[in-house]
This record gives sequence, structure tokens and C-alpha cells, in this order.
Amino acid sequence: MSIYEFAELQAHTSAAPTASAKLERYLKSDANRGSVIGCWISEIGALNRIALLRRYDDPQDHETERRQLMTGSDPFACGVHLKSMSLDRCAPFPGVPEPELGRFGPFYEIRTYEMETGGLAPTLATWEQAIPVRRRRSHLVTVLHTVEGTPRMVSIWPYASIEDRQTIRAQAIADGVWPPKDSHKHLKTEMLSTIYLPTAYSPLQ
Repeated sequence: MSIYEFAELQAHTSAAPTASAKLERYLKSDANRGSVIGCWISEIGALNRIALLRRYDDPQDHETERRQLMTGSDPFACGVHLKSMSLDRCAPFPGVPEPELGRFGPFYEIRTYEMETGGLAPTLATWEQAIPVRRRRSHLVTVLHTVEGTPRMVSIWPYASIEDRQTIRAQAIADGVWPPKDSHKHLKTEMLSTIYLPTAYSPLQ
């Protein structure tokens, strides 16, 4: 079973492009043991942030690289440009297919939520019912939940334009197909929506 890692790298002010260039070299080196699905730099919302999504087919590869990143002095070969980073080990929601690579953006909305204690199971159930209907409205990259630490979820939605996002979401809400029924009951108030643009080397564009 594949393991997904969703990493958020918070760069110093205006340092995200420089950090991204060094990150690219890291991802193309033997130090990277995962398969890159997408890499983005924030454009609207939480600024100076890089989001990285990778898949690992070998759990030991993930554990080895994760340990090196957490204990090393220069994570991702761009540590000097970072204020902080988080590495979330994740699994996909039920019924969510493997991410399809290609050109679906260029605007990617990445939404992160923290769940109440005990809220994962009911959240999985409500989203499993709603996701197929919502996917008919627009493309979905993935929806993931953490498998350790703070219970969080991450959803990644690409759009051709900000206007498309507004129109599609508004219509889904008006039609009553989104958000998933009663999903808010199991979420904390710590919610974040950020618009990202893909890096030149991101498989998702």
C-alpha cells in the first residue's frame, strides 16, 4: 500500500523561489526516495510557502528519508531558506483514486483542516458519499488524512482560473452537493485555504 507525504515548507520572506530551486535539485537527486506528484508555491493566502506531495511505494524508503529530513541540518537542501517545515504521513480517503498527473491548473487550492478527537471516522464516511458527486463538477487531485499525530485532512483542487473556482464552488453549494453533509461537526476551527501555482518541475501543472 502506498504512503503519501504532504510537506509544507515555510520559507523566509521572498525566499520561496530560491528555496524551490534548491528543492528541485534535491528531488532530482538520490536523496529523494519518493515519487513527486506535485510541488507548488503559494500565491494567495499563506505566503512564502511551498507545498510538496510525494508517494512512496516502499514504507522503509519513506521512513529512512523522513528520519534524514527530520534530523539533518539542511532538510531538502534548502534549510537555510526555511523558517519551519511539516511532514505529514497520509493515506487517501476511501474511494479517492490515485492522483492523475497532467495539466489541470494552473491554480491549485489546497485546503487543510484539523479534526476533532474521534472525528476521523465520521468525516471519512460523509466525504466518501459526497466526493463522487463533487468530482463531477471539477477535477480533484486527492483528499488525504494524516495517519499519525494531529488528525488533519488535506484536499487539493485544481482550477483553470480563480473565476472558475468561484463559479464551480458556488453552484455546488447552491445545488446542495457540497460541502459534505454535517462535515463541519467534526472539524476544528483551524482551517486554511491557500491558492498555489505549480513550480516548473511539478508533474501537476
